[in-house]
Amino acid sequence: MHIVLLRHGETDRNAADRFQAQADVPLNDTGVRQAQVVARSLQPGRWTAVYSSPLARAAQTAAYAAGRLGVPHLRVDGLRERDLGALDGQDRAEFARRHPHTMRRLLTDPGYAPPGGESGRAARSRFAAALAGIAETGRDPAALPVLVVTHGGVLNLLTRALTDAIAAPDVLVGTCAAACLDTAWTPEGRPRAALRRWNVAPHACEDPPAAAHPPHFADLDDLIADEINSKEVKRT
Repeated sequence: MHIVLLRHGETDRNAADRFQAQADVPLNDTGVRQAQVVARSLQPGRWTAVYSSPLARAAQTAAYAAGRLGVPHLRVDGLRERDLGALDGQDRAEFARRHPHTMRRLLTDPGYAPPGGESGRAARSRFAAALAGIAETGRDPAALPVLVVTHGGVLNLLTRALTDAIAAPDVLVGTCAAACLDTAWTPEGRPRAALRRWNVAPHACEDPPAAAHPPHFADLDDLIADEINSKEVKRT
């Protein structure tokens, strides 16, 4: 099954380049237009369902797509954005200027947790668990794609886990742009995922690309267990 991960439309905090994390910020007028354009670009009859984070900006974006496609819209708590604690609401560029090392850690070090916030590893683990649950609904290789509307931070964390450091994209996926995943299952029944496209229009994922080489699949269960193992190490 193909999972298309769509970042929500623009909010006022996006436009001001401020961290918004789990703040429940709605779409602004530009974001509404973006969500409507994306919805119109998708073809009814070619999708199974729309899933989203429960945060307003993602749920609003998803509602336009689900309405266009005539499929269920299901909210999944694990698809929320990463909790950034004390960073929430701060100006991103100013924070990066004042604290360049911390900004690098925030984007690249899964063990780092901002004060009062969530480590990258913890956010990635719950996000991978949510995707594994969604993948479970489409074990049939012929299953139609699903659209999953979520957030830039968790998308960045997942992408770095599915690619090596050299191949990992160095920019966040844009608002109302998508990442395309293939999912598969091991003989033992473990869910796996491979990144196919990054920062593209979601309708570009309706058809799988011609494979120039075999995709690199990673076990989603390993990403979930990574957080558990990290906690066990800290306790010893």
